[in-house]
Amino acid sequence: MISDPRRRIRYSILMASSDIYVQVTATSQSSNPPKSLVVLVLRKNIEEYKSRMPRQSADDKLIAKDLADPLTANLFTHRASFGPFRVSHSFYSVPPPEIEGKPPEFAHNGLQAWIL
Repeated sequence: MISDPRRRIRYSILMASSDIYVQVTATSQSSNPPKSLVVLVLRKNIEEYKSRMPRQSADDKLIAKDLADPLTANLFTHRASFGPFRVSHSFYSVPPPEIEGKPPEFAHNGLQAWIL
């Protein structure tokens, strides 16, 4: 099957113009169940970050992660019973079904967050 390169270009343009939902899952080093948050990083926040760091050629997902991490670390560390944890990240261009239609539970510096 031969893919149409024009279709791939169009797809990348669409993806480049969207906001990014970053799902951060923290897995406790003890026996606590994992906890997850979803943080909406708006396209404007990503573009502002790029304008402040013009020499860095980071991709949008990495920038979204960098912007979301301080908020998620703050939310996870304020749960005293959770203890030490490690995190993993997933990225979406549309809201995950768990948050669709729900208002955010937290907002800070242009970011919105939902606890799953």
